[in-house]
Amino acid sequence: MVLGVDFGTSSLRCALLEGDKSTIVEDRDGSRDTPSYVLYEEGSDPVLGRLAKQKLHAGQKEVLSVHEILAEGEDRTKGVDSASLILREVIVDAIEKRGAGLIGEVESVVTYAPNFTPFQQEILVDAAKSAGLIDPYVVCEPVGALIAARKLEIIPATTKAKNCIVVDVGHGVMHVSVVKDDDVVATKSSVIGGALLQDTLVQFLAEKFEEKNGGIKLRDDALSLQRLYDEVEGIAAELSKKSRVDVDLPYITADEKGPKHLNESISLSVVKSMVDEKVKADEGLIGDGVSDVVMNDLMDVLTQSKTTPFELGTILVVGGASLSPIFKDGVKEAAVKMGGEDFMVKTLNVVEGGGREDLTAIGASLALEGI
Repeated sequence: MVLGVDFGTSSLRCALLEGDKSTIVEDRDGSRDTPSYVLYEEGSDPVLGRLAKQKLHAGQKEVLSVHEILAEGEDRTKGVDSASLILREVIVDAIEKRGAGLIGEVESVVTYAPNFTPFQQEILVDAAKSAGLIDPYVVCEPVGALIAARKLEIIPATTKAKNCIVVDVGHGVMHVSVVKDDDVVATKSSVIGGALLQDTLVQFLAEKFEEKNGGIKLRDDALSLQRLYDEVEGIAAELSKKSRVDVDLPYITADEKGPKHLNESISLSVVKSMVDEKVKADEGLIGDGVSDVVMNDLMDVLTQSKTTPFELGTILVVGGASLSPIFKDGVKEAAVKMGGEDFMVKTLNVVEGGGREDLTAIGASLALEGI
């Protein structure tokens, strides 16, 4: 029995390998993932997971993203303590739900981001040990994704010996990595993902509300801002299936005349244009925004690994934010720019459904088979 733990930018996901089957384990709230946030308040026990995330934009500066603490690597003690709190909360649930025995009796593999230094990996291992895991192994996230993709026959087993690219579009960051023989040989990271999309949706709604309500700025009110961020998570998911979404947020704020309500319609095309403009401004680009950043990152890692596009075994696209057509289509457009339509069709594998978020945790639980 092996526990695979995917410690992502904004959430943690666990998979338990029993026999030859690996499945995602729900936390105590019945969710397949747990927000990796901790709220520290003086004189109180830390608030974890969903409850902490609900205060992220509500004026609570003490809400910390565990992954960001680990990535910064500056405060080792805070990183270990924060990560172990979340890990223990989820892992104990995962193991106890399955009746798998004591936490220390289960082998474990924890994933780390491809841009993590050895020092940051050590902090993650220490956090896992502090949470009760005994001698946890670590595996890089894109390696875990490829292991699972081969096991689940999403890509051929023969791709292991070839250079493969994993494009992981997560919440805060997109990692583009070249992997060969389960070893990361090149990587590049860009600030593209779910957070960018959510920020854009909040900007759109807040600006439209301000136009229609005499200049009232929702983003200046912490509670209104938190409601917007809570709402746009669902909007982003709906826009992965629809071209337009209607938004209704009653009592979003109030002034001397009484309560104010937000009613707006959002089109995917408008949001895509806004995201592209944000990306171009941030990256100093003139072209197409998301697809150009993806193409630049693809070409960068190919240069680092001394590989041509036509030597690749696959380009595997994973991560929760790749559900959005804005990012999914951006990767497809980048692949076409890089090698043409036939190359894109032959080489690109976009994981569909919930599997795009599960793959890394499942791969982590399977990683010991190759050790």
